[in-house]
Amino acid sequence: MSSLGTDGGGTAHNAAYNTVSGDAVIVGPVLMAQHIEGIPLPPSPPDVPPSQGPMPSRVFVNRTKELADLRDAAQSLAAGPEPGVVLVVGVGGVGKTQLVAQAVRRELHQLFPDGQLHVDLADHRRDGVVDLAAVLGEFLRALKVHKDYVPAGLAERTALFRSVAAGLRLLVKVDDVQHAPEARALVPPRGLLVATGRRVLPSLLMDGAVLIDVAPLDETAGTELVRRWHADADEGTAADVVRLCAGHPLALRAALEWLAARPQLTLDDVVRDLTAGRYGTGDDNGVREAMAVAMGAGGGTGEG
Repeated sequence: MSSLGTDGGGTAHNAAYNTVSGDAVIVGPVLMAQHIEGIPLPPSPPDVPPSQGPMPSRVFVNRTKELADLRDAAQSLAAGPEPGVVLVVGVGGVGKTQLVAQAVRRELHQLFPDGQLHVDLADHRRDGVVDLAAVLGEFLRALKVHKDYVPAGLAERTALFRSVAAGLRLLVKVDDVQHAPEARALVPPRGLLVATGRRVLPSLLMDGAVLIDVAPLDETAGTELVRRWHADADEGTAADVVRLCAGHPLALRAALEWLAARPQLTLDDVVRDLTAGRYGTGDDNGVREAMAVAMGAGGGTGEG
């Protein structure tokens, strides 16, 4: 294709010719210019698969059964032609997200070589509604779709996500799922979605999702966790802390962080404060909620 440019007055004086040849395809308006010094292009994104999500902790105990269940479910679902969903359920602060992080580090990453995407829906929930379009926009950019090619609407972003991910074996990790449609919109077409939430979503189970229930730590595992953080802890006192925190890992961590900030105190002081119902150990709402739940479940008033 050849085009003749003019001097702006409609005549061909000092004409500029623009030639397009080969396999080039013209999309959109064409600008005729006599001199083009250069066109800056954005740098290419790093040629590495996304590896998103919380890092696994070095301090992790028990959960042998849950890790095995998650591994077996992932292997079974990954072997099929359809995408799979695993629903990890447990109360706040029980360790669902960390369980998934540990499973990914140990084995799941090998099943999904094309990358891992992660989102905490709490970061996108306003007045109870998740902005799924924003989530999909983040996923598309993580999959190297330039922002200029990310459409505006939810339907268009959903379609593009499915097209881009169609040939990829992806692991999508989604925290704080409260309703089934939130999870369904983010299922990769050829991979696995692992969703964490505080309650069972029956409609996802009817879709074929595999349920993994995460219960609080038992006394043995909880005591081991306490002594990982506080090596000098007496076993009996550590067991009392576990009982008062109802085995919730986040509550146990909050209690031990409170102690670490007060080196003049002992684990016995933690037991005394927990028994008295003083569990506001930090500014983190999740920690305070976990402590409140643990105190209620552990009988902070009835056993004190």
